[in-house]
Amino acid sequence: MNYHSPMGITWYWWVCLYISPGIAYAFYHLLKEYFNRPSDFVKNMLEAIGQAKKKSFLDHLLEMFAYSVATICIAVGWPAFFIWAKVKAKEDDAREIERNKPQFMCMPQYLVAKVNPIDAEASSYVNDPLGNTPALPFGHLNQAWGNFLSNMLEPEDELWSFHIPKGSKCGMYAMDSSGDIAGYAKVRHGQILGEFITEND
Repeated sequence: MNYHSPMGITWYWWVCLYISPGIAYAFYHLLKEYFNRPSDFVKNMLEAIGQAKKKSFLDHLLEMFAYSVATICIAVGWPAFFIWAKVKAKEDDAREIERNKPQFMCMPQYLVAKVNPIDAEASSYVNDPLGNTPALPFGHLNQAWGNFLSNMLEPEDELWSFHIPKGSKCGMYAMDSSGDIAGYAKVRHGQILGEFITEND
């Protein structure tokens, strides 16, 4: 006569219920890695140029063992893995944003004063007696100036003049400037979001 403990059955279903999300999470990543694997052509090319070696039967066994252990670990500890994946994804997103963020010559320490666009244009109006330069604010750079101002769409956007003295650290790689650099910067909440260079000796 077979006898099944109701308590045993209950625990069995609770365990199955607990590990199910972990198993699904593990298989999701396994499938993702499978579909992102290099094609046979790429593998053959890498092997031909010595950048990869052909896997032996033992290598495949060890790989299967590693994936099996990883699946078991994720199935048991999936809440921790899930939190870790979320944190890592946010960190990766932050790094991607930082990598894609435009780099400007101007830095906050080189901002001089907040400027009204009308005053900036008045002080930069070009009057060339020979007529080689358009009689417009900033001359040949007038169109670029208009494009620069057109990007100042938010009420918090401010126009600041800036001046970078010769030899100062500036730009993405903090290089020494070879001469004085001056212009205007688009600033929002203290952060530089754009620049218009009028002088670069």
